[in-house]
Amino acid sequence: MTPGKAMRVWQIIFAVLLSAMLIGAVYEFTKPEAEPVRMSTALSGDTYCYLDVVMVSNWLLKVTGEQEYTLYEAMDPDENWYLLGLDDDAYAQLSAQYAAYNAYNPDSQTNQLPAPIRLTGMTYKLDTDDAQQIASIYDNVTSDTVINFYGQYYFSEGVSNSSEGAVLYLVGAFVFGLLFLTMILQSSRQRKNYQKSDTRLYELGKTVDAEAEFSSTESVRFPKAKLILSKQFVFCGSSGWVLPYEEIDLAYQRTQRSYGIAVGKQIIAGLINGKTVVLANRYVNDALLTETARAIYTANPNCLIGYSFDNIKTYRQRVKEYKQNHPK
Repeated sequence: MTPGKAMRVWQIIFAVLLSAMLIGAVYEFTKPEAEPVRMSTALSGDTYCYLDVVMVSNWLLKVTGEQEYTLYEAMDPDENWYLLGLDDDAYAQLSAQYAAYNAYNPDSQTNQLPAPIRLTGMTYKLDTDDAQQIASIYDNVTSDTVINFYGQYYFSEGVSNSSEGAVLYLVGAFVFGLLFLTMILQSSRQRKNYQKSDTRLYELGKTVDAEAEFSSTESVRFPKAKLILSKQFVFCGSSGWVLPYEEIDLAYQRTQRSYGIAVGKQIIAGLINGKTVVLANRYVNDALLTETARAIYTANPNCLIGYSFDNIKTYRQRVKEYKQNHPK
């Protein structure tokens, strides 16, 4: 009637994995950030890099909807041109670079350029539709011309890959934490059910009888299903319930289905107070069903066996009468 060794072992395993994921996430968030490399057209996607901006244009492309980003044209100190993704706040800091862009004369040798401002971010692949939109601004320019001039990737300011590892650790922590919590709640529910059963047996004066029949060699045991059928009681190891047969008013089989396909069976009991409990939810076969129904019906001939319209209707009427006669 206590959680099995396998349950405790899995709890320890998931607790260790959860701790490891959390430690890994903390390390990823606190480790020194990698040095960015210089932006160039030779960089591949998702590279953490920097761009020294000397001039920046007004926006070339503004995308809204599910994704929101704005692309600008920017030049570095070596007169290399790139597409730059900025938000409004970052763009407001580049007013001098924008003014220099408007005043710039490619044929002049006396252009006054401001000091470059270094931005860090990530490279992202330029979408074909975005390249076509930018190309449409100019005459006789194709999307291939845009990609060849600016490069296949654009620079997205303010984005870093430092948290990618942390995200994976956090996802792992969430998964293992959910599994660990599920097992803890299952064990806790099992203990609470056993405590409720113990209290009820004490109220009925049957605690000693239950202890004796639990150890009796005459009791029928189904170790895989964690079910024991004695003369007066059913001991449900998987759910923690210890129930006198006299308090079971309805017993039936429930078939679990996934996409219409039967994947498992359960033995369900409806108690005289209207509560529904699971007697067995693993390794339920015809022999177990038959033996459970025989044991309950032998000790309690008034118990309804099977799930049918008439049985459910009768059971609900009995529960209603019981609650009227036993108000809380």
